[in-house]
Amino acid sequence: MELTDRVVRIVHVPEAGLLAADVTGRIHLLDENLHVIRSSAAPTGSVTAGHAPVYTVTAAGDWVVGRDKRGTLLRWRLDTLDLVDVLDADRTANRAELLEGEEPSPVMSRGITVHQGKVYMNNGYRQMAVLDLETFAVERIEPNFAGHVPLEWFCQDHPEIDAASDKAGRVFLGDLETLDFPTVVKADGGNIHRILYDSLHDRFWATQDDGVDENNNIANGVLTLDAEGNVTGQLLLARDDVEFLAFSPDQRTVYVGGFDGVLHLLDNSTPELKVASTVSGFSHQLTDFAVADDGTIYTLTQDGDIRRLTADGTRILARAPFRRQCVWDVQPSVDDPAELYAATDDGVAVLSVVADGLGEPHLDLRAHHTHDLGFTRRVVPLPGGWAGVTRDQWVFRADRDGTVLWRRRLDALAHTVAGSPDHTRLLACHNDGVDELDAKTGELIARLDIGRASAWTGCYLPTGERVIGSSTGLISVYAADRDEVLREFDTEEYPKRMWAESPDALIISGENGVKRLALADGGITHRWTELLDNTVENGVLLGNTVYAVSYGCQLGAFDRESTEITALVEDLPDFAKALTAVPFGDEYVLVVGGRGGWIRLFRPAGEGRKAALTRVRDLLLPRQRTTP
Repeated sequence: MELTDRVVRIVHVPEAGLLAADVTGRIHLLDENLHVIRSSAAPTGSVTAGHAPVYTVTAAGDWVVGRDKRGTLLRWRLDTLDLVDVLDADRTANRAELLEGEEPSPVMSRGITVHQGKVYMNNGYRQMAVLDLETFAVERIEPNFAGHVPLEWFCQDHPEIDAASDKAGRVFLGDLETLDFPTVVKADGGNIHRILYDSLHDRFWATQDDGVDENNNIANGVLTLDAEGNVTGQLLLARDDVEFLAFSPDQRTVYVGGFDGVLHLLDNSTPELKVASTVSGFSHQLTDFAVADDGTIYTLTQDGDIRRLTADGTRILARAPFRRQCVWDVQPSVDDPAELYAATDDGVAVLSVVADGLGEPHLDLRAHHTHDLGFTRRVVPLPGGWAGVTRDQWVFRADRDGTVLWRRRLDALAHTVAGSPDHTRLLACHNDGVDELDAKTGELIARLDIGRASAWTGCYLPTGERVIGSSTGLISVYAADRDEVLREFDTEEYPKRMWAESPDALIISGENGVKRLALADGGITHRWTELLDNTVENGVLLGNTVYAVSYGCQLGAFDRESTEITALVEDLPDFAKALTAVPFGDEYVLVVGGRGGWIRLFRPAGEGRKAALTRVRDLLLPRQRTTP
C-alpha cells in the first residue's frame, strides 16, 4: 500500500510502529519495514477534522492525540486509527481572553505532551488547553506561559524540572501541572524545535534555527543548559534550521539534523560537544526523526521521503512507498509568452495557458523533461530554452526539447539562479558565495565572496549591476563588471526571492512579507504582509495589486499603494512555491504551484467576478515513478 500524501510528522510508538501524519490530516501506522499497517479514514465534509495537516501529534496509552494546523483538537484510537473525538478550534477557548471577532490562528507547531493522564497543548488561539486523555473532555483553558507564541516542544524527563520551548527561541524551566515556568532563557532567534534532558551529564539539550548575536542567520546548531538555565555549551554545525535532536537508547549518541540535509551523529559519551560522523545524500531537507526500540533510526525529509537506517545512518534498511512531486518555480518563456517553464522535483515541465470551450483558462501540459541532477529549485528562461539550479548543486542549461547543453557543479548547497537582462550571464547563489557563469557555455566569469553568510538570492538590475541577498538580510549591489560593492543595505530580514522592479527599486519576498526596497537610500517604501502566516515564499506585482504566497499555504492579494489586504485564500493543498501572472486575452491569470505537484489557476477580480480571487481549476503534474 502506497502513501498517497506527503507526511509531515513521524512519531515512534514502542511495540506499535511508526506513526506518520500527513498534509491532509490523516495518520498512518507503519511497521519496521515502513509498510503501511493501517490508516485513518480519509477526511470528509461530515466532520470538522481533516483538510489541514497535523503537525502536533503524540501517542499515549490507547490513544493518539493531536491538533491540526487550524487548531482543531483530535483523538484517534491507536489500535484502529479510528477518529473518535473532534473539538472545533473556534469553540475550544477561553473567550473572555480573546479580542472581539478573533478567529483561530493557523500555525505549524509541534508542542504536545501527556502527563499523568492529562493532555497539554496550545488550542487554536495559542492558549494552553488541558484535556483528560481518557475522555478528551476539556478540563481547563489557561493563559499560555509563552504569551501569544506557539509552544514547540515539551520535555519531562528531568526528575524534578519540566522544560518547554517555543517558536520565539525561548526555553522554559518549571512545572507543567501548575503551568508555572519561572526560568526563561532566550536561546535562539527562531524556533527551538526540540529540548531534551540528558541524564548521562545532567543537562538539557536544545536545537537552534537562527543562531544568536554575530552568528544570527549565519551559523547555528545545538546548545546545552543546566537546571538553572545557564548555557553550558554550544556546537555550531549548520547554516540553516535545525529541526530535531534525539538520543540513542543509551544516550551515548545524539542525532541532529535539519534543513542543510545532513544528519550529524554527536558523541555523548563525554560532556564535550563533538561530532563523531555525518550522513548526507538525503533527497531534501531533514524535517523529522525518530529512534526505534532496537536503536535503528527513522528520517523524514520535507518531500515526504521516510527512511529506516542503521543506528550509524550508513545503510538504508527500508523506505516508505511514496512518489513525490513539487512545483518550485514557474516562469514564462523568452520565445513564447504563452509558454511556461515549471521547475519540478524531477526536471522541468513545459506548459501553456489556453482557453477552453467556455473561454476559461486551461493549463496544457506540453512536456515534462526529467533529468538526474536532483530537484530543480529555480528555472531561468533563456532564448531557445532555460537554465536551472538544483539542490544537488548543479547549474545547467537545456534547450526547448529538454536536452541538457551543459552542467556545472557548485561548491556548496545551491539556493537560486538568476539571469541577466541580455540573457548572457547567470548568477548562481549558494552557501559559499556567488558564481557568475557564462549562460552560453557555463564557464565561470566571476566569483563573489560575501563573507560568512550564505547567498540566498540574487538578481540583475536592468543596467547590469549584480544584487545579492544574504541569509542575514544584507542586500549588496555589485558593479556589473568588477568585484566592487556600490551600495549595501541591511534589511535584517532573510530573503527568499528578489527581482528588480526598476533600476531604482527591488521587490524582495521572505521574512515579514513582500517588500519594496528603494536603492537610493535603502528605505522600505512598501510592505505587503497583513494576515500572512510564516515566511513569504514568492510574490508578483500585477497592476494595482500585489499577490504573495506563504508557508502558511496561503495566497494573499494586497492593494499596491495602501498595502491593505483585499483577499486571502487559506486552503491551498500544500506549501506554495511558484507564483506568476500570465496574459489571458485582455486580462491576466495567476498561476500558483507547490509541493504535491499541484498548479492552481486563479482569475483576479474582473467583469462578472465578484471575488478578488476566483479559483478556476487545478492541474496535478505526474509524480515520480518511484520513491526518490
